[in-house]
Amino acid sequence: MNSKPFFCLLSLTLGTLVTLGWSWPTMAWQRGGPDKVRDVFVETRAKAPSSRGRSRSTAAKKGVIGLGYTLVQRDPQGNAVRVSPAREFHQGDAVRLVIESNVDGYLYVFHTENDRPAKMLFPDARLNAGANRIRAHVPYEAPSSREPEPKLRWFTFNENPATERLYLVVTKTPLPATPTGKDLVAYCRARANGCPWQPAETAWGKLVAAAATPVREDKGGAFDQMLTAVETKALERGLGLGLDAPAPSVIRLSNSPRAKQLVTMLALIHK
Repeated sequence: MNSKPFFCLLSLTLGTLVTLGWSWPTMAWQRGGPDKVRDVFVETRAKAPSSRGRSRSTAAKKGVIGLGYTLVQRDPQGNAVRVSPAREFHQGDAVRLVIESNVDGYLYVFHTENDRPAKMLFPDARLNAGANRIRAHVPYEAPSSREPEPKLRWFTFNENPATERLYLVVTKTPLPATPTGKDLVAYCRARANGCPWQPAETAWGKLVAAAATPVREDKGGAFDQMLTAVETKALERGLGLGLDAPAPSVIRLSNSPRAKQLVTMLALIHK
């Protein structure tokens, strides 16, 4: 994958405020098993108003933290089509992620290539002043389909075989010792080579270990379908998704409502 120009210029379209209530979905989760993952994740959308500018409900802090993502690939007509993350990619293939959290919190995206040292792709000091606050059930893209330059709207695989690993981290509280906002902007300005920021080895080891923590997972989403008009509208306007919108292709939920973070590793292989 041509990671330098595309990963370093990662652009995420963040949403606006939504409110999320959690008491009854948490109870349903306790009664259900792994087969209920998709239902629990989608049903909590009903508690998230679609209007903008609402303050967050304190109940949103009490839910089981979850993350859904859909990998889409550019087809010959330029459309975004759902594909399986397990497939092999080849030179010229182009993909992007559509990500949805079920809780208000903070997003971090890290990248490694062929097990090289990790780099933080998001937050980015050049985007939204380094802020990384996200809202429940508001979808966003990585990279954004609304980038002014068409070539920056996709991750494009180059001619060099590699395993690209993306670590998606959703937390209810900020990661310790990880610069964001003004601190990240100052960090990048103070260095001749700028960013991306690289986590310390110990801190990174903890995130990698967290990615291996057992969770409830559902990989039963549909593939080979284009994004719907409902999803496209939500992405364009920064709106929360409703019950009628398709669920993410892959959904992961923490095993405990006390968990403060969820780390998901996505490996993209091209040959």
